[in-house]
Amino acid sequence: MVECPKGVSKPPGRNIMKNINIILSGLTALLGLLVGIAPYTFAKVCGMANMHCHKVTAPTVLVFGILIFVISAVQTVTLWKKR
Repeated sequence: MVECPKGVSKPPGRNIMKNINIILSGLTALLGLLVGIAPYTFAKVCGMANMHCHKVTAPTVLVFGILIFVISAVQTVTLWKKR
């Protein structure tokens, strides 16, 4: 990476892009939470305990939602610290 000489400021576009990346990463973390809770709240799966959608699909969606949240949250914190 090329360093700016003393007295010369960095271009403002770089900071704007970093802020946009932080915001989008945080938004992705929130969407991961929504994905995780979807089968249990607003997109309910069937209530029959012995059905595939209840035994397998709902827990799988929950796990993937939590995974999306964790990865995005770690990325958000990492980007925030690099500012």
